[in-house]
Amino acid sequence: MLAIVSAYAICFTAIKIGIAYAPPLLFGALRALIGGVAVLLTLWWLKVPLWPERKLWPWIFALALSATTINYAAMFLSPGRAGAGIASILGNMQPLFIVIMAAIFLGERFSKIDSVSLGLSLVGVVLISSPALLESSVHGVTGPLLALVASISAAVGSILIKHLAQPSAVLLVTAWQFVIGSFPLFIFSRVTEQPNYGLMMNLEFIAVLLLLALFGTAFGSVAWYLLIQRHEIGTLSLGLFLVPVFGLGTALFFGERLKGIEMLGAGIIVMAIFVSLKNSLKIKQT
Repeated sequence: MLAIVSAYAICFTAIKIGIAYAPPLLFGALRALIGGVAVLLTLWWLKVPLWPERKLWPWIFALALSATTINYAAMFLSPGRAGAGIASILGNMQPLFIVIMAAIFLGERFSKIDSVSLGLSLVGVVLISSPALLESSVHGVTGPLLALVASISAAVGSILIKHLAQPSAVLLVTAWQFVIGSFPLFIFSRVTEQPNYGLMMNLEFIAVLLLLALFGTAFGSVAWYLLIQRHEIGTLSLGLFLVPVFGLGTALFFGERLKGIEMLGAGIIVMAIFVSLKNSLKIKQT
């Protein structure tokens, strides 16, 4: 879970760097396609059949639409259309939506301790984002809505893969999900980003793209999908609140200074996740 959180946290910084070299939708399409092909090559190396069974295709297309096309479009378009604070809050709401959807569609029950942990984690995210929220800037509703859509679509994808309940097919489904989901992104990019369609290819962009595609998409998604096949997704998703905390660590690496309120928010999130994890382990031992 810590490796998954690290992958997702690094992605935020990588997207900010790479967006200067490529239009958002094209950038997202390339990330999805390369990530999907990387998983397919892994399956080929493992000598696993690359063509899914007929019963898997509805799941693949549903995941391609929700967790790839819609999610990546919203994720890559929102940074340029929303304030940093709002985008950070709404873009990290996936655990909340997962908890709600897991209760409705999967019948998972949430303990009182987990509910407290969820509330504290939300408070932590708001505190981490508060310095950016207080900055004077004017933004329309498009950016915040896109950040919210990114969280919801990612949550839908997680619920779908949990409902699939077929761990042996996760790699195959994930690979084709990204490959198929990248095609609409390429089409939308060609139609809407025509004036800026050219890529500024250089070593920095290539490195960022490969980091996003291989670590963030291929590894991050496969690891997350495999993990939620084996554990309750509602409780497990609380760990995703650590993404902005790890993001602060990335900011420190790049020489940024943290404010006291950001450190307080990070501390609250870590405490909330620790309490929930300790309670979960205690229940299992009982």
